[in-house]
Amino acid sequence: MPHISPVLAWFLVGIAFYIVELVVPGFVIFFFGIGAWCTALVAYLTDVSLSTQLLIFLAASLATLILLRTYLQKIFIGRFQLDEAPPQAQPVATTGVVTEDIFPPAPGKVKYGGSYWTARADEPISRGTVVKVVQQENLEVRVHPLSETEEVK
Repeated sequence: MPHISPVLAWFLVGIAFYIVELVVPGFVIFFFGIGAWCTALVAYLTDVSLSTQLLIFLAASLATLILLRTYLQKIFIGRFQLDEAPPQAQPVATTGVVTEDIFPPAPGKVKYGGSYWTARADEPISRGTVVKVVQQENLEVRVHPLSETEEVK
């Protein structure tokens, strides 16, 4: 039976933890990979017993988890920032073109910003009419026909 060195074994265990981290969400298993690689480094530099290696693995994993998780999570995962006003409360103030007739209360379709949107209006609007987008609510917009005094944007 071939003998595998503890350094190689801990290094491979670290790689296995990193692969599992890609599959399992939570950003915790990553730190066990760091612990395994710290143990591999210690085993490379000194001759320590298996029980000492396990203690080093546990201590390094928990220390990095506690000390670095929040900091690294901001780097790798990003931060969430809530706007003061929800997006649907902010007026859009742009124009689009009706691509599918709007007959209230049924919605139609509008093209604006390079995309097609479900659109609602207070009055019927026929296809080809230039409209002003006055509000966006999730994936739906509220529109009204562009008056002759308003300019197209």
